[in-house]
Amino acid sequence: MEYFDILNRDGSRSGKIAPKDEELLEGQYDLGAHAYIHNSKGEFLIQKRSKSKQFLPGGWDIHMGHVISGETSKEAIIREIHEELGIKINDIIFLKKVLWEKYNHFIDIFVLCKDIDTSDLTLQKSEVDDVKFISAQEMINLIKSMDYRPEEYRTVMNDYVNEIILNFK
Repeated sequence: MEYFDILNRDGSRSGKIAPKDEELLEGQYDLGAHAYIHNSKGEFLIQKRSKSKQFLPGGWDIHMGHVISGETSKEAIIREIHEELGIKINDIIFLKKVLWEKYNHFIDIFVLCKDIDTSDLTLQKSEVDDVKFISAQEMINLIKSMDYRPEEYRTVMNDYVNEIILNFK
């Protein structure tokens, strides 16, 4: 059983932990980490989630995971990418922390520019069915369709991807 740190409204650790799927009380928050990986051509690597996943089964999305008790969000996303894609990274950059009040959830967003050959990846089949690169414009369209994420999150990522497009024109 995985446990997570319960956070306060300001994002600090409360000193309490809870099992991963436990419902949080008012004023309690958990933390997730998301990664947007793009290559030097401005294409974004996305993954098709396993059909057995509770959230967005079989859907195409970015790389993400929950932060387990005692680890930082950066450690969590590095761990998740290694587990799910079979690659080790450490040069990932923190972009923004977003509060999703509706679900008592913080999301730390990370970005990484890395040229990856998808044939070098080892997919964790319980989590990931497939991976592919999409254009920056396709990533913007995906972000716009993410009505399951908070507005601030979508705005931050739309702006980031638009900057990537400008850099490649």
